[in-house]
Amino acid sequence: MDKAWQTKGLQGYSTEAILGTLGHYGAPITEADFRTLSETVWPADIAQQWGAKWKGTGPFKIFPFGAAEELWRRWVPDRLAPRDLSESLVEVMKSAVALLGGTQDAPLGAAFERMNAVRQKVPLDEKGQPKLPFIERALGVFNEKIAETFDSLAESLTKAGHAQHGEAFADLEEFLLPERKGIASAIVRATKGEREPAIADLERIIQDPARTPLSRLLSVDGLIHLGAYPQAASHARPVMLQAEKDGDIHLAIDLCSRLEHIYKATGDRAAQIEVARDLERLSALHDQVHPGHGHRHG
Repeated sequence: MDKAWQTKGLQGYSTEAILGTLGHYGAPITEADFRTLSETVWPADIAQQWGAKWKGTGPFKIFPFGAAEELWRRWVPDRLAPRDLSESLVEVMKSAVALLGGTQDAPLGAAFERMNAVRQKVPLDEKGQPKLPFIERALGVFNEKIAETFDSLAESLTKAGHAQHGEAFADLEEFLLPERKGIASAIVRATKGEREPAIADLERIIQDPARTPLSRLLSVDGLIHLGAYPQAASHARPVMLQAEKDGDIHLAIDLCSRLEHIYKATGDRAAQIEVARDLERLSALHDQVHPGHGHRHG
C-alpha cells in the first residue's frame, strides 16, 4: 500500500493490501468479523473502533475510514452505506441548484431516479421509517449551508416553475426526515397557489396528538413561514399550555418563542406582554427542573 491511496482511492488496491495495511498499523480484521460488525454499525463506526488502536500517521492517519468504506463495498455490497445516500443526495441537490441557476438541461430527473433506487435500500425501523443512526450518519456530513439549501429546495423548485421536481424533493425530504411528514409538502402546495388547503394541512398536524412535539412545532413554523399568523397563534398557544401541563417545558418554551415572533410581526402589544409572562414562568420552571442548564430557544 503506497501513500498515493488518498488521491487515487482504494478501488484499485487488492483486499489483501488493504487488510495488510490495517494489520500493520494495529487494526487486524477478518471478513467474518467485518460482516458481524456490519450487522449493527456502519463504516464510520467501524473506522472509529479501529481508530482507538490505530498507529498510522501522516497519509495513513485516516486510512481506517477509507478502508472501512471500501471493504463495506466489497464484502457487504447488498447493504447500503450512509455515504451512498449522502452522495446520491448531493447529486440531486447539485442538479436542482443547476436547474434553478438556469441550466435547463440539468439532469435532475435522472438524479431523482438514481435516488429512488438508493431509497429502496435504506434500512428501515419497525415503523417503516429510515433508521435514525443511518440517517444521522448520512446527513451529518453536511455543513449548515448545505442543510439550508436542503431545507429550501422543494419550495424554490416549485416557485421557479418546476412543481413536479418540487413535489419530488418534498417527498424525499419527508422520507429522510419523518418529523417533516406533511409539512414540506404543505409548503410546496402553498407555493403552487393552494395556500388555504396547505394551511389546513399544517393545522391538522398541530392538532394531531399522535404527532411528535417536534412535528407540531415545525407545523407552527410552517404557518409562520406562510404568513398565516392568526392560525399559527391560535394553535400554538393551546399546544404550549398543554406542553407545560405535560411537563414538556422545552417544547413550551420553543412555542413561546414562536408566539413572541408572531405578536411582534403583527404588532399585538397586549399579546406580547402576555407571552413575556408565559416565558418568564416557563423559564423559572425550566430552571427548577434543570438547574444550571440554560435553554436555547429552538
